[in-house]
Amino acid sequence: MSSPARPTPSLLSGAGLRDVARLAGVSTATVSRVLNGSAAVSDDKRQAVQLACDELGYVLNAAARTLSSRRSMTIGAVVPTLATETFSRPLAAFQQTVHKAGYTLLVASFGFDPQVELQEVQTMLEHGVDALMVVGRTHDPKMWELIERKGIPCVQAWTQDHRRPSVGFDNVTVARQMVDHLLALGHQRFATIVGEPAFNDRVGDRIIGTHARLTEVGLELPEHWRMETNLTLEDGIAAMRRLLQGPTRPTAVICANDLLAFGALLAAREFGVRVPEDISVVGFNDFDYARHMSPPLTTIRVELEQIGARAGACLLEALAGKSHSGPIEVSTELVVRSSSGPAPKPTG
Repeated sequence: MSSPARPTPSLLSGAGLRDVARLAGVSTATVSRVLNGSAAVSDDKRQAVQLACDELGYVLNAAARTLSSRRSMTIGAVVPTLATETFSRPLAAFQQTVHKAGYTLLVASFGFDPQVELQEVQTMLEHGVDALMVVGRTHDPKMWELIERKGIPCVQAWTQDHRRPSVGFDNVTVARQMVDHLLALGHQRFATIVGEPAFNDRVGDRIIGTHARLTEVGLELPEHWRMETNLTLEDGIAAMRRLLQGPTRPTAVICANDLLAFGALLAAREFGVRVPEDISVVGFNDFDYARHMSPPLTTIRVELEQIGARAGACLLEALAGKSHSGPIEVSTELVVRSSSGPAPKPTG
């Protein structure tokens, strides 16, 4: 007599862990580890479990898992924007890190508006995220009240904060490093194109570092050469046009990111201003296209993937009961290319 036909997945819609374990030839504990994303499972057993799940039509009941573990297996990230590499690249590394531990990433952007950030954080908490990543150390105080009331780990990325968990670098120091580079080239007339610093402590710290270093050597940054704008290509073009249309021009322009610097280079070309012979332009972040600009851009390289990976690891360790005593530092490097050169000699 022939053996009975194996039930089809549609007849096994009520399959459970034991059914999956029996078909895969493993224990129910192994099935649980695979479904929770644990790394402590051999590849052959993991594949056997996945094949069994597919054959049985088994779908993990997330609600039941949440009740049993008191975790939603989700982690939230609230960032200013998804439109630039500044945040998209770290988020990709962050997601990869937490996904390996079985977590799903929920992302929201707030457009540099503190009230929108507060609302998005509240929404994340209402959805029951197990941990949260935010950007910078400047936030509405109510945000921390909500997070602390919920009792979940939260890490601040792209910054250093000795009061709360953070992953980033010293923006004051890197700004001074860039000014030193330009001073060594003989520049004395500086301008900046930056974002509004009120709710952007990263830009605010770089402005502080720039002013402090110039003051130490007896130089000033004139008010009319301090361009505050949105961090977009078009705004970089517009800000550089204003600088070039003035009665006098700076010889060095420090931009808050590479996108603004790219806009500055385009505006300089439009005005027939040579870079770096007439004016030097420098950026920040070392975006993928920075080396391909014309001329290639001098910038501060930030290991953006490091920010995301280390922020994710920090939260996973916190969820495991471990904590960090101080800021986690990521690497930065001054990358000198052709957009910065010796200050032009005075004419006349």
